Amino acid sequence: MSTENVGSAGEGQVPAQAAPPPAGAESSATGALPLPGPDPNAPQIIATPDGGGDGVNRCARCGASDVVYDAATAMFMCGFCRYEWQAVAIDAAMGLSDGIDKLHGTVMSTAAVDIEDQGALVTLHCDGCGSDVVIDTDHNLRARCHWCKHELSLNNRVPNGAVPDGILPFSVTKEQAMANIAAFVAERKSFAKAEFSTTFRPENVMGVYLPYMTVDGNITARLDGVGEVLEKRIQVGENQTRYRIRRFSLLRTFKIAIDDDVVASSFDKANIRSEVSTNNIIDAILPFDVKNIVRFNSNFLGDVYTSERRDMDIDQAKSYAGDHFLTIARASAYQTVTGYDRGVRWESEQVQIVGSRWTSVLLPFWLYGFVEQKNDGEVTHYMAVNGRSGATMGSVPINTGKAALVSWSVAIAVSAITWPIAIMAILASR
Repeated sequence: MSTENVGSAGEGQVPAQAAPPPAGAESSATGALPLPGPDPNAPQIIATPDGGGDGVNRCARCGASDVVYDAATAMFMCGFCRYEWQAVAIDAAMGLSDGIDKLHGTVMSTAAVDIEDQGALVTLHCDGCGSDVVIDTDHNLRARCHWCKHELSLNNRVPNGAVPDGILPFSVTKEQAMANIAAFVAERKSFAKAEFSTTFRPENVMGVYLPYMTVDGNITARLDGVGEVLEKRIQVGENQTRYRIRRFSLLRTFKIAIDDDVVASSFDKANIRSEVSTNNIIDAILPFDVKNIVRFNSNFLGDVYTSERRDMDIDQAKSYAGDHFLTIARASAYQTVTGYDRGVRWESEQVQIVGSRWTSVLLPFWLYGFVEQKNDGEVTHYMAVNGRSGATMGSVPINTGKAALVSWSVAIAVSAITWPIAIMAILASR
């Protein structure tokens, strides 16, 4: 067996360590003992740019609080002086595309810190009239003052994971999402269950922001395996072929800088449970244009969209990010093994996360759900539309009896044609 080793170039040498002092030697320094320094392994926290502040989102020009977001122009507009401005893109503001290959340890944004169990009810103080408003962050991230009707913002307000660093606004309208879902169902309606077909109403699609983390990773990866190359094909008799192959022991090492990997930060979405839900179809409509994520502002939610809060800390999401990083490492290795025409089998795979940088964001989805009643319980079928690209995927409950009947009918029809031809061919060869 031959051996091949391909590694990354340009890695620095490990510096030599200084020799320890002789036994019994004393330091010549005098004075008080130094205080312990900061823990080098502690997570680093980078500040998220200020959003609209706590309380009222005001116009930067006149100070009015009558501010609305226009999805068509992707601009905020003051209802008083008509001043327009654009939200701050956090990628440029926080330098999230810079220095990925220099990351060491865990770096997290202000809103990506561990979730504190402070309950879902939060009291906001309205800067407009001074009243206090209570909001249930389990169900929404926005509120309106019941006295002066000012829009209240949760920006930089809640330290318990309810408010993200950024948000990616919807650009696909509800009408577009309805059309996409209707077209998706129309292609599959022939085999759909009758109760689904009769109750399907695309206008019931809902816009929702789901919690995710964007992760930058400075990683090293090692893949060990075996590759095979075909050297010769030998025909033995009429029905037997022998192959002469050559096996290679492979080693691939990589240093990779990964920008903006997207990881779900909700246990309900990260844990796939196909026996009760088909929410895994959400992964099929990725990716998102995450470079356009802007600083979170509750005005993006408006009266149309709902939102979910994250319930997963970084330590819990790291395993999912590690799986993504390993997939990227495999793809990087694939480019170096195209010459092994009989394939490659990786027998050992290792990924080390040297450094990572995490930000908490909300991503836009249009969702339609249908609950199927089965003998062993309920299954919720989802259809989803990417709120930015319009990509559509879904799960339609199938009438298995009708599908089986059609399959058997096709099989019998094909057999009725092919069997006489096969019999005639056998008789002719005798």
